[in-house]
Amino acid sequence: MNPRVVVNEKHWFEINAHADMCPHCHYAVKPTNITSSLSGDPDKSGTKLELVYRCTRNKCGRLFISSFIRQTMQGQSRVGVFTYKNSSPVTVKNEQFQEEIKQISPSFCEIFNQASAAEQHGLHEIAGVAYRKSLEFLIKDYCINKNKDSADNIRTLQLAKVIGQYVSDTNIKECAKRATWLGNDETHYVRKWGDKDLSDLKILIRLTLGWVLNCILTEKYLSEMT
Repeated sequence: MNPRVVVNEKHWFEINAHADMCPHCHYAVKPTNITSSLSGDPDKSGTKLELVYRCTRNKCGRLFISSFIRQTMQGQSRVGVFTYKNSSPVTVKNEQFQEEIKQISPSFCEIFNQASAAEQHGLHEIAGVAYRKSLEFLIKDYCINKNKDSADNIRTLQLAKVIGQYVSDTNIKECAKRATWLGNDETHYVRKWGDKDLSDLKILIRLTLGWVLNCILTEKYLSEMT
């Protein structure tokens, strides 16, 4: 049975689930419901129900608001079933990158986290473009680090050509190539890869990042331990 929320003596509602993630500390919690507010006509679909919660994690304890949108009404009982939409305010959680990556491509780290911030604020249409830009900086900075004499050429070449001409590791090449395909989809009117989305792009960028880090660390230890 869905949890019930009583707004006033005339209206009580069912919600499909309580918020289970604090938007401040990003921990999974079972928050305490403090109060509630109903916005709009309770007899119409699309009505918003807002619940004020307190995080139950001792190190946090902050308040946040979760929004729910009404889906159905059941006869004359004035029971609305509400579906969870989001929680606010959002405290952005940044990705922590290894020192080797930060040294080679600090711009990648900055752009990736800006893309993540946009996504966490629900700006999915621009987040993909920013993730695509972060990939370009990662690959070009990595290739420039390995081919310093070709730095000017790498900076001006299209990303696909940089991958084809300057990336020798097969795993980096193949993952970066596919990440580029999906990243380009984020900038085009018609998507070529209709069965893939932003989550797939992020997975491919993370795979590319992992292989880049593996190559950096492998070269480091092989050179140090000859």
